[in-house]
Amino acid sequence: MSTTTASTTGRKFEIREEYRSGPDGLMRAWISSPQHGLPIMLIHGYGALIEHWSPVMRPIATEHTLYAIDLYYFGYSARPTGRPSRERWAAQAAAFIRDTIGRPAVVVGHSMGGVVSAQLARAYPELVRALILVNSSGAQLQARPLSAFDRLMLDAIGAPLIGETLASVFGNRWGVRQGLLSAYHRKERVTPALVETFSGPLRRYGAGSYLKVSREFANLVLDLKPGEIQMPTLLIWGAEDQSIPPSHAEIIKDRMIPDAEIKIIPDSGHCPFDETPQEFLDILLPWVRRLM
Repeated sequence: MSTTTASTTGRKFEIREEYRSGPDGLMRAWISSPQHGLPIMLIHGYGALIEHWSPVMRPIATEHTLYAIDLYYFGYSARPTGRPSRERWAAQAAAFIRDTIGRPAVVVGHSMGGVVSAQLARAYPELVRALILVNSSGAQLQARPLSAFDRLMLDAIGAPLIGETLASVFGNRWGVRQGLLSAYHRKERVTPALVETFSGPLRRYGAGSYLKVSREFANLVLDLKPGEIQMPTLLIWGAEDQSIPPSHAEIIKDRMIPDAEIKIIPDSGHCPFDETPQEFLDILLPWVRRLM
């Protein structure tokens, strides 16, 4: 992947695709050049990949150096042996910042990527200039305890054969579309092109790695203590997110990161950078400018 376009200031920039060595194999990355502004690193959510950020990548790259990675087990990065975990992904992101970016980055994490980003900020604070969590998962257990149905579903996913059967049912274009429709408030944004993009890794690798991650959901939590996150933090949330509502942003602020700022985007769901990209940028870019 390589695209070139003119920025609003008349400068040219390029976003190119590269594969970089990481602690558990190759990781796919998109990197913009030339370097300018602050380094901004995007970390996608469960089942997603770099391309999910496409509607906001070029505007970000006009002001800052953009980096995005596919987490292990997703997109087109490696599928290592062993168990997925927030610690493993944080180590992946930390290696990328150290070896490729070379200085602390503004880290933007969406959904499950928010859990990864928060773990990165906690375990490697010297690598994170600021933290932006977008409709982050991880606070569900603090919002409410697991219901009997929740436990039943987790047990089913974890059970041999049953989990594999569920993965085969949902690990295709139909399942991808249903998952996206359940996450998006603006259903018209779930286009055939978006479904095709999300389906690509499933066609190449199958759904086994996604099932691996699903079986670790109980461990993909935010358990931060106040004071553990010291860098500037912004929480961006779609107001109409039905799966992880804005009340979860309040939980994160009240119980974990008291100094965090919260910005809510009206008429947007779980993926505001794709559902309402301009409104997302109108929050993110001025906030990042304040860091310079």
